[in-house]
Amino acid sequence: MSNLSLFSAYAASFEESLTDDDWTRLETYFADDANYCPGDGSTAEGRPAVLAALKDSVDQLERKTESRDILGTPDIAEEGDRITLNFQIRYTKTGLPDLILDGVETVDYANGVIQRMEDKFANTDTYLDWRSKL
Repeated sequence: MSNLSLFSAYAASFEESLTDDDWTRLETYFADDANYCPGDGSTAEGRPAVLAALKDSVDQLERKTESRDILGTPDIAEEGDRITLNFQIRYTKTGLPDLILDGVETVDYANGVIQRMEDKFANTDTYLDWRSKL
């Protein structure tokens, strides 16, 4: 299976976890010593910490907003063991202007599992400020 296929399966499982809050289904997608940089200045190291960081990221944003809409079709590319996903997401919350989050997620694979994942946002300061008001 290509890394792109693996990433597609991970992304589908992530969306399921977003819905039902069962983050254990993502365990098989990450290496034991995986690390994750969620774009807020923190880093999670090791599978349990990565899963906790994913849940925390969702708890700090998606769970506190009224809507999350992926805008357009994300641009995804595979080069060697790296998947790069460019995306734009709109978040809404009554009393706040909509947040349009422009991001790039890079995912590095090793032996069929995610070794490193990093989110970077074009508007990190705006994102963090908006999130702090939720």
